[in-house]
Amino acid sequence: MSETFWDYCLAVYPKWEKTLLGWQQSHHLDVNLYLLAAWLDEEALYLEQATWLALLSESRRMQAQWLTPYRQLRQQLKTALNTEQYQQLKEMELRLEREAQRQYLALVSRDTSAQDYPNNKAEGPANLPRLKALYQLP
Repeated sequence: MSETFWDYCLAVYPKWEKTLLGWQQSHHLDVNLYLLAAWLDEEALYLEQATWLALLSESRRMQAQWLTPYRQLRQQLKTALNTEQYQQLKEMELRLEREAQRQYLALVSRDTSAQDYPNNKAEGPANLPRLKALYQLP
C-alpha cells in the first residue's frame, strides 16, 4: 500500500504544489496528510475520526521534532550552498517526508475500517473534507 501511496504523491503533487505549500505556510498544513486524505478518497477507503486525530497528533510530533527544523535549516542554507549540496539537502528532506508517510500508513492500518478494506468502500464521509476541517482550510 505504501508504494502505491508514494507513487500517487509523485503524480499529483506537482499539480497541487503551489496551493499545498501556501497552506503549509498559512495553516501549518502537513502536505503528506493532505495527500493521504486525497489518496484514501480515491481508493474509497474512509477512516474513522479517531484515526484522523491520531494522524494529526503524529504529524504535529514529527513536524515539531524533525521535519520543520530540517526544512528551516535547508532554507537558511540555500544561498550558502552550491547546487549539488543544496540538492542533497532536498533529497534528505524527501527521505524524511517518505518516513513520515510510512508512519502515517502504519496508523491507517490500525483503523478497523481500514482493516476491513475493500469491504468498506464507499461507506462513510470522505477523508479530505475531514482533514480540511481539522486544518480550517477553504
